[in-house]
Amino acid sequence: MVKHDLWQVVRVLPTDYSDYGGMVERWADETLDYPDCSSGCKYWRPLHDLERDSADGDWGVCLNKNSLRAGLLTWEHQTGRDCFEK
Repeated sequence: MVKHDLWQVVRVLPTDYSDYGGMVERWADETLDYPDCSSGCKYWRPLHDLERDSADGDWGVCLNKNSLRAGLLTWEHQTGRDCFEK
């Protein structure tokens, strides 16, 4: 599977950042932090990149059972606000 094919199956939720189809406008409030999965969230697990035989830096799965993205394929910058945890 080519990486861009993942965009054909990724599920977009209203709680995702608007740049990726959701309703959360990232940086709308300068007093708030807007982390994302690749900023070190302990629940984000990268997929395996077969071409490099290592962890994929872009795509992963959310393992936070309390998150709306739990178990879902997730782009590294797609979400984070209100579910990110270090």
